[in-house]
Amino acid sequence: MRIRNLYDPPTLKDRDPVVPWVPNSMTASARTTAEWCEITVAGEGVGWLYPPLQDGLAKVVWEKADGGNLIGISNNDTVAIYPGVTVLVRLCGYEDASLVTMLKNLGLPLVFAASDHPY
Repeated sequence: MRIRNLYDPPTLKDRDPVVPWVPNSMTASARTTAEWCEITVAGEGVGWLYPPLQDGLAKVVWEKADGGNLIGISNNDTVAIYPGVTVLVRLCGYEDASLVTMLKNLGLPLVFAASDHPY
């Protein structure tokens, strides 16, 4: 099986920083460092991070620096960003949303550094 990452390059250090949307009572900023994208949200509540969408994309997964993942919600692939600092290192997009569930069930990584990764 080959799993295709639709983002090229998938590492966020090669992209402009993505600032999440937050309500008027909150503030948000983002900056790209040598290794990742650092997002800071202040206030009470939740912000929403919108991925840079591409045609044919069914599901989006962001990889956090701590090894965790943020998986986009079904209707528009946004993810909740809570107050504090969130550090993102990769973004992966899938043509078939069921691949994300399959990878999770198999214990395989959800995001990849390569554009096409064999398993």
